[in-house]
Amino acid sequence: MLLKAEDLAARLRDLRRVYLVCGDEPFLVEEAVTRIVEAAITAGVGERQRFFLESGFSWAQFREALASPSLFAARSLYELRAREAREGLGRELPVCLPLIAPDAILLVVTGALDRAAQKAAWVEAVAREGHVVMATPLTGEPLLAWVRERLADAGIVDEELARRISYFTEGNMGAAADAVARLRSEPHPGVEALAAIMGDEARFDVFAVTDAALKGDLAATHRYANRLRMEARDPILVSWALAREVRLLGRMASRQARKAPLAELFRSERVWAARQALLLAALRRLSASRLRDLLQACTELDRANKGRSDGDAWVLIERVALGLAGMQGGVG
Repeated sequence: MLLKAEDLAARLRDLRRVYLVCGDEPFLVEEAVTRIVEAAITAGVGERQRFFLESGFSWAQFREALASPSLFAARSLYELRAREAREGLGRELPVCLPLIAPDAILLVVTGALDRAAQKAAWVEAVAREGHVVMATPLTGEPLLAWVRERLADAGIVDEELARRISYFTEGNMGAAADAVARLRSEPHPGVEALAAIMGDEARFDVFAVTDAALKGDLAATHRYANRLRMEARDPILVSWALAREVRLLGRMASRQARKAPLAELFRSERVWAARQALLLAALRRLSASRLRDLLQACTELDRANKGRSDGDAWVLIERVALGLAGMQGGVG
């Protein structure tokens, strides 16, 4: 059976003999693996053997291990990790499935499967024997539902809180899960607690940069961007967060020019009331030509992140952030 990673937990009461966890969302992949392993331990698995499909790996030895009852535990779990689904899995895995020893479980972890691979014979063979778990990034409404459910599991029911977390962490599901986990330990887990978490001086979350820039706070924008650079954070996520705000402001400016109601845009973009005021303030501060310059700067930043230009990504990030905050000369 093919399952979404977020639907796996409900299926683990009936443990299968084989699982394939695949996808390009690292947090969901590892969470699915952890849940399968924990369910296996609860079901009596006392031994976990891990294999990596890399140089020196022997399929013959792996098949032998699968077919041999464990000497140390009544039940065993065999975990095979491959960076990509092309690395021999299609040819070898169907041969391995009939060899799995009684009371053993095979867990295969690999990268994302494209549409063609999802229909391949070896994937269908795994689906017949067990579960194929697809761990793909969530965005928009599915992400909001996922955050809402995690908050509920933590005993927190707060729609605005769910919307803020999903908005600020879209593109980084690990950050969303971390925010919920930290809110669980807060005595008053609300919007103010979330703001404190996301503005924590020890973490300097990347979204603090965008918030400071939208507020027009040049000093805070410079401080947050510089701290992230000093902490060697991933510039790609910072770039994405800034570019998202610039593109949204660009769409707002275009709507205003056509006399279209911004309320409709806010609804379609799922921007809540408190954030609408922040964006409108930024829009009043930035001219149409300035927004075009920012959009161009974001394109240059994207090229730098992909190695297609010689620009320093962090220099460009600071230019975009300060330009968004309203500093003249912050872009270019």
